[in-house]
Amino acid sequence: MEKLDKDWITNGLIDFEYKKYVLLAYLKHVQNNFDQARLYPFLSDLIAHYQDVQSFKSRKTLLKSGFPKEITKIDLEQIKLSYEAMTQESELMEALEEIVEYAIPEMKSTLGLGKELYDTVESDLQIEPVGIVPLYKDEGYVMLEMAPGKKTDIYQYKISKFVLSGEGFRSIYLRLIKSIRRGLGETFEGIKLGLIKSYQNMPNPATFLLQAHKPYPVKETVVPVAKRLVLQTVSQME
Repeated sequence: MEKLDKDWITNGLIDFEYKKYVLLAYLKHVQNNFDQARLYPFLSDLIAHYQDVQSFKSRKTLLKSGFPKEITKIDLEQIKLSYEAMTQESELMEALEEIVEYAIPEMKSTLGLGKELYDTVESDLQIEPVGIVPLYKDEGYVMLEMAPGKKTDIYQYKISKFVLSGEGFRSIYLRLIKSIRRGLGETFEGIKLGLIKSYQNMPNPATFLLQAHKPYPVKETVVPVAKRLVLQTVSQME
């Protein structure tokens, strides 16, 4: 199963064995992609589902705490009342709880595989500036080169800043503008000079070289990790 609906827990047949089958089929698909070193969109999608399940569990706990209660015991010495919930959980609620309690550790285990892959890719990627880094670094270029070839993908990047709920955030956009094959003796500084001549709207662009020692999937893995690395690098330079 390639997709898991956002409301998969409550949608359709509420049966533990059925939901278990649906979940495990989805997790198997995610794991297969991790095995092929594909991170996106599988890791972010799984994180969202894991957070939804955790949220569902929290809301259910709050719902139970809000059930009406009746006094079952009065302790005059301790000046304390004992309560018992008046509402018994229905079979439906019990089934939902069973599904959630099963899903959380299964999802967490698969998330661990995704994080391990992400960390491996991130540690394998090396990023460094090309030439002099200007004061303005929210726009520029990223040169991506993966072993064993000399093919270089050149991306234009742009960092946007925004405020959400009083907190500042950053997002980054990467756009592939060209792919070249470096010739004998051709340097990355020389490629940068060529970019300045071709795209005169950025006469002094921040430019970074990103090198991978293994041929990971570019779109599904390298680009998502590269975005984070560029954001981190630019932030550290400010």
